[in-house]
Amino acid sequence: MRLARVLAAVLPLAACGGDDATPPPIDAAALPAWQPGLPAATALGVRRGLTPVRGIIHLHSPYSHDACDGNPRPGPNRAIDEACLGHLRAALCTLHIGYAALTDHDDSMADEDFATLFSQRADDELITSGGGPIASRLRCPDGHRVLITVGGENPLMPIMLDRHVPGTVAERHDVYNADTPAAVQAFHDAGGLVWIPHTEQRTTPELEALAPDGIEIYNLHANLDPNIRRDYLGLPANGAIQAVLQFAEQSPDGPEPDLALLSFLEPSTPALARWNDLLGAGRHVSGSAGTDAHENTLPVMLRDGERGDSYRRMMRWFANVVLTAQPDDPQAIEAALAAGRMFVAFELLGTPVGFDAVAAAGATTYEMGATVATTAGATFTLTVPTVAELASTLPAPTITARIVRVDAGGVTELASGAGPTLTAAMDQPGAYRAEVRMVPRHLGPYLGLLGTAYAERELPWIYGNPIYAAAP
Repeated sequence: MRLARVLAAVLPLAACGGDDATPPPIDAAALPAWQPGLPAATALGVRRGLTPVRGIIHLHSPYSHDACDGNPRPGPNRAIDEACLGHLRAALCTLHIGYAALTDHDDSMADEDFATLFSQRADDELITSGGGPIASRLRCPDGHRVLITVGGENPLMPIMLDRHVPGTVAERHDVYNADTPAAVQAFHDAGGLVWIPHTEQRTTPELEALAPDGIEIYNLHANLDPNIRRDYLGLPANGAIQAVLQFAEQSPDGPEPDLALLSFLEPSTPALARWNDLLGAGRHVSGSAGTDAHENTLPVMLRDGERGDSYRRMMRWFANVVLTAQPDDPQAIEAALAAGRMFVAFELLGTPVGFDAVAAAGATTYEMGATVATTAGATFTLTVPTVAELASTLPAPTITARIVRVDAGGVTELASGAGPTLTAAMDQPGAYRAEVRMVPRHLGPYLGLLGTAYAERELPWIYGNPIYAAAP
């Protein structure tokens, strides 16, 4: 990848440490220890019988040709890299990921027996339906369990497939590499959903023709890659690389490496615009954030003993949280994704406790992804979350939220503020959704020699999926 070459070329510049600003004194003894893991997703709050399940969509295993530093099968017998796979599996457990939607490239995913792609080990459980495997369950040392499903990422991104598309291996490759409505149908026929990755590089007419179940409204690789930043995001080409290299500082007074995302996180305005275009045209399309992890970009050990692009580090940054009454059932999770009963949470900023986006009309409750009539007298309510286990010794973050309606006329802000709740009437047709942003000042003390500037930027914390209002 070009990104890997750029990082390798400029990495020596990181030795100079941070900028010339003098940070305020830090009482290291009073600073709560940084947590490399995440709490169980139930910490986000069970509501109305629906349990939050933290998930990763857009994730590569050693069955992608470019994973594991481009050498996922290093042995003479072409066995997969067990160390690289071990990093992935351990990260899923450390972060209490509930579902991992693998999206491997057709090379070598299309060449493999379908059951092989779950990367099972002896203590894993294979989940079957209709006589064939549809998922596996990884059993973690602490008792947590992770659902693992199979999918692909090429022009289209099928997720949670129940089986390979039919045909010979060569015919499989052709389908996985296709970018047509016929391929979308083939993936649906194989029991999966169809997402569009890297939506920042798509046009609205392309997306309308493909009619996907969901699209990426943020992609980590796009936020980093110099070409994509310059050509599609309107950002300085090397801005992310120059910023993130500051986190390679090896001094004990250097920044917490996990916080590198603070230095380059930006909303993907083109991807959000495509989502709003589709919603404004009346389409029901789920929005997700793509981690796109491969362990193939920054093989340099940082001061926490992990490589810069470790699976754990990248998957700790954000997740796609679904709400379901059956958190252990892959088909229930898939149904929640298809319906849009989900939200994106950038948990690097903190685990959001109490976030809720729901509509009510009389005694009827409408979850994200549902549709309510404009004549029902429904009210959209956004409950603004707090940060889980925020130590009183840390600076307080500033949290703001808003409710927007998306329709043919564009995006209209209906309510905004710090909460604790915001409301809006759903009396006009459109897609109503919630957004929460944060100035994460509580992370400033963990930036060490870099000072606190990166913790003074307002950043996206949560993107909720819409509730739809339709004329009867």
